[in-house]
Amino acid sequence: MKIMNKNILTLALVCMFMILFAPHLTYAQGSLTPTIVAWTDNAQYVAGQTGKLSITYYNNRNKPITIRNITITYEGWKAHINGAWVGNDTYKPKDTEKSVSEHSARTFEISFTVPSDGRARTTSLTIIVYTTEPVPDSLYTADIRVAEKLVYMEQVVTLFTILVVLVIVCTIIMAATIFLSARRPQVVWSREEKAA
Repeated sequence: MKIMNKNILTLALVCMFMILFAPHLTYAQGSLTPTIVAWTDNAQYVAGQTGKLSITYYNNRNKPITIRNITITYEGWKAHINGAWVGNDTYKPKDTEKSVSEHSARTFEISFTVPSDGRARTTSLTIIVYTTEPVPDSLYTADIRVAEKLVYMEQVVTLFTILVVLVIVCTIIMAATIFLSARRPQVVWSREEKAA
């Protein structure tokens, strides 16, 4: 009976340690430093505006690698225009930028233009870095914020101005009517005497 209680106690302790330390062991197996980090030069953009996307690639391996290309897909800007799919870029680094030594980082700047053909909205990015390794590294969390713009703002301002002018004109007309009716001589009715 005592042996069985010891085994149950030991099993309970082992389970408790596994529950407490399993997340830390899993996290330790992955990289503490993200492989790809991306950011833009502005907080948000408008339709037709050009911006810069900075991508930092960190080589967390114990050997140098060579970057072949970087593919950026703008998920919300995909469209089939003139027989071709648009909404992505492929950046090929210069020969001096391709090599990344072990445990070091390299940053790339890539220009983009927010579409002005109705696709201008906040979009998420998929960034895939193809290297000499068989499996590419990817990032799915970056995004580009686009400011929502009222399409007919000029017409709304014009209509509001016309409305204000009409209210002022109607007010003046009503005031003039009241003023003129108050200045009019008062009509006095008198009885006519009948001739006898």
